[in-house]
Amino acid sequence: MNELLSLQAAIANLRMSLTRADRSFAEFVFEDNEWSDPSWLIEKCSLQLLAIAEAMGLSELHKMILSEYLAEKKSEEPFLRQGTTPDGEPYSLSLSRLRKFLGAVEQFFPQKEPTIISKDLLQIIRDINYTITDKELFRGVPQTERDVHIRIEGILKCVFPDLKHKPALTKQIKNFEPDTGIPSIQTLIEYKFLSSAKDVPAIVEEILADTRGYASKEWGRLIYVIYETNRFWTEKAWIQMLRESGVPENTTIVVLSGEPRKRRKGKKPITSVRK
Repeated sequence: MNELLSLQAAIANLRMSLTRADRSFAEFVFEDNEWSDPSWLIEKCSLQLLAIAEAMGLSELHKMILSEYLAEKKSEEPFLRQGTTPDGEPYSLSLSRLRKFLGAVEQFFPQKEPTIISKDLLQIIRDINYTITDKELFRGVPQTERDVHIRIEGILKCVFPDLKHKPALTKQIKNFEPDTGIPSIQTLIEYKFLSSAKDVPAIVEEILADTRGYASKEWGRLIYVIYETNRFWTEKAWIQMLRESGVPENTTIVVLSGEPRKRRKGKKPITSVRK
């Protein structure tokens, strides 16, 4: 089981490396930025894929990947060769080939049904945003993390009757107690309340601290729901932070946008003073 999880993590890391190489290749080609030379990143992806194929005992596939790798090293522009799409857009020939090989490897890890259900769950949580901020149903918009937790959990309970409040983990993780667990889809949910841009780094640290110690046979996926009173970070930025930090794709983030909390009467807003 540990070997299987290690291979899946290696494949997830390779996907992230390919994404980084793609971005670097685009900057190199479209912005003519020599500092973005993607050749070393693409070569790194090749070596990662070779290691995965060897670890899986795929000898024939390993030979094919190695043959292409050696041929690429001997080419005039190693790992920088370009092809052109029917629309005239340039693309990396090396990255294209690596993705085909990766696709073959991934066939040994077919997606399980819970993954499909989890995607539906993400959409349910996004749609919930309209309900938990409805002033006809509640006295006001969420004011605390607990408000977000209780409101979302109450709605999800109707869809997932087996939902558990604060489920216990067989493997204890320091300072991490999940808010919601749904055993039928092996999914844990953790809620975060963000009301100030200055709190973003602290929440990033909390999330990364949790995910570094997170690994469970009974809970295959972890979702962070971040309720922002204003737009501080996009959902794409949050997820990119996870991937660049090496967090596997079984952990993701959903961002819900609410409204600023109302200040108590008598409290004056704090304003910055320029000297």
